[in-house]
Amino acid sequence: MAPPRTPEATRTGPRRRDAQENLARILATAAGLFAERGLTVTLADVAKAAGVGVGTVYRTFATKDDLIHEVYEPRFAAAEQQALDASTDADPWHGIAGFLETCVTTLAPDRGFRELLNGSYSETLGWSRPRTPHRLAKLVEDSHNRTGAHLERLVRRAREAGLVRDDLVAGDLLLLSMAVQTSVDFGGPRHPRLYRRVIGLVLDSLQPAREAPTPLPEPGLTNRQIAALERQRRQRIAPPEAT
Repeated sequence: MAPPRTPEATRTGPRRRDAQENLARILATAAGLFAERGLTVTLADVAKAAGVGVGTVYRTFATKDDLIHEVYEPRFAAAEQQALDASTDADPWHGIAGFLETCVTTLAPDRGFRELLNGSYSETLGWSRPRTPHRLAKLVEDSHNRTGAHLERLVRRAREAGLVRDDLVAGDLLLLSMAVQTSVDFGGPRHPRLYRRVIGLVLDSLQPAREAPTPLPEPGLTNRQIAALERQRRQRIAPPEAT
């Protein structure tokens, strides 16, 4: 039995110029599609948008998980660096606020990255793939662990300085950052700054004590506005009618 072919993206030797150009085109196209539409994008979708044959994509990436790994490995490294920068901020409170803000600015434009970090894609890794996606699963898990270690240091410093509640833990920051991301998706283009109000509420809740509520940077939504957003969301996820 012949050994399996090594995908172009994982080969260590030099590539032909056309192969290099195809790889760059595939990665750039996939990054844009994942950011806009999420990780349900198929390799055939990527091939069509990149102007290459499906076979070219499969010769370069054996599975979609391999392509996702290649696209998002640098983004995970950048996210870890942001957590590290927050953990070493001279002002731990500023570090916490900055971490929540950078989470939004990093993730808001990239639906695929949000799906990876929040688990809506990771939970089904490999469900219909020809092999288990150990590399991609390990990338997500290892990055989560390293980011968590940075946040543990940040929260410990903030607690020791009396800047946050005594019972705050690093996991809370991760959960709260997901809540902020939800407000980004929910607000959509109609209310693109809604997340700033949520961050304000989150930061206020982390403080050990305060004389008065902190002024919020954005107004709250009315019931009518929320209902309109819900209708818009249902329209986005509703399956097309049969013709």
